[in-house]
Amino acid sequence: MAIDSGKFQALFQKLMKVNLFGAAPPPPPFGTQPTLAKLQKLVTSSSQLLPATFRDGYAVPLEQNLSQVLAQIGQDLTTLEAITGAVYQHAQKTGLPQLHRFLAVISDLYRSFLSKKRRVAANFPIVETVPPLAMFQNKGDNGPYTIPSDDIETLIKAAIGVVSLPAVYRDHPLLWTSLAHETGGHDVIHADTDLMPEMRAGVRKLLGGPATIGSPGKLSQKQIIALLWDYWMDEAAADIYGVMNVGPIFGHNLAVFFSVLNAEASHTNTPSLRTQSGFDPNDPEQSLDPHPTDLLRLSLIQGAVQGLTGLSKDAIKNYSADYDALANLCAPNTTEIEIAGNVLLAPGQRVPVQASFPLADMQQAAFQAGQFIATAKFQALSNHSIQDIETWDDLDEQTAQSIATTLASSGSVVGHGDDAQLLAGSNLAILADPAIYDAASQLLNAALDQSFADDPFWAKPHADRAFYRTYGMNLHLSPAKRARHAKA
Repeated sequence: MAIDSGKFQALFQKLMKVNLFGAAPPPPPFGTQPTLAKLQKLVTSSSQLLPATFRDGYAVPLEQNLSQVLAQIGQDLTTLEAITGAVYQHAQKTGLPQLHRFLAVISDLYRSFLSKKRRVAANFPIVETVPPLAMFQNKGDNGPYTIPSDDIETLIKAAIGVVSLPAVYRDHPLLWTSLAHETGGHDVIHADTDLMPEMRAGVRKLLGGPATIGSPGKLSQKQIIALLWDYWMDEAAADIYGVMNVGPIFGHNLAVFFSVLNAEASHTNTPSLRTQSGFDPNDPEQSLDPHPTDLLRLSLIQGAVQGLTGLSKDAIKNYSADYDALANLCAPNTTEIEIAGNVLLAPGQRVPVQASFPLADMQQAAFQAGQFIATAKFQALSNHSIQDIETWDDLDEQTAQSIATTLASSGSVVGHGDDAQLLAGSNLAILADPAIYDAASQLLNAALDQSFADDPFWAKPHADRAFYRTYGMNLHLSPAKRARHAKA
């Protein structure tokens, strides 16, 4: 699709009406002074609502280790809410339909890279894991985030992660496209042991970085850029996994989403992507933001898209042009990228960086990093590339385009594609006509409701009927007419 600045601006203004850093009910039921008794009551009374896989794999270990949880993170109410809310929110009426849709999307994105069936077919190392649980955070201060399964296992001996979205996002499934970064990215990358160290070493070598760190003052600008992408690799790879899951439109969603976040954070009304990367002022280590600079993420994605093996050259060309247009729209007249913070590469390897780098050099390195992640073969994956198990191809693109066309004409998209294709199609439709945002979101919700009902982890047991007493023959009957026919 070609970027229309007026339509991009219209969607931006629509999303600006959502307070992305705001709060939405209900607040955590344990209050501001959580006690062991309160938490035990919440978790125990809700755990039976979970399927056995999650009840035995997460809720029961949580119940058994609540005293340790409270002792270790009791003052961190945000984390406590996430860890316990992944269970007790199943008993709350407010937000339950949205939580189910959220879980369906998470399950679909997670299984795309880790399903046993796909890995056997691609001769990949098999990693059998369970999708993360999910919850909606009362306050939106922290944005979307994941508590990965290895952190949860350290805390409560349960190898199931938790994905959190601000509750203000729950009625805006378009924003859930970011889950392709969180769930389809971070959570699955670390399931393949040794993959991330190999990716980091590979990109450092590709971009001409130093083999070892001596005096930071002796490093060239090229070497520092290589070290930046080594440091940024976890977040960069999560973006590329997002592309493999929901397609090139992931970059468009990222651009509008971050434009709104930046505008709300800076109290402006102009879409923009940051051209600076700094550190958290409250961080005593002054560690550089682990995410690549906003603007560079478009070049990163562009590199990956140009490395897609199953997508047509025309589609790749058009999407690549879109990323250039988005960069010009969201960061006009930019010539430099500013970096300030300590790059912590490993214990004892700390490189302070405070400098400006030519935009062209930084974009080229980002492009190369994206293409490397998308196309390189890794020993951790038995000498496969990530596209050998999951990629976005012409069939995915055709399905997403078909979904977009159906949404544009207010048609149902239930069963028209998997969750990733539904998200992609919704993004395509709404970017083409922001006026359909509300209607398209409702149609997307209906499709995700069905996805939850059919999900292999979340679906309820259903009877395998041996005989249909009555059946329909007219596919074009409305639901009301079908009901009347069934009664006849």
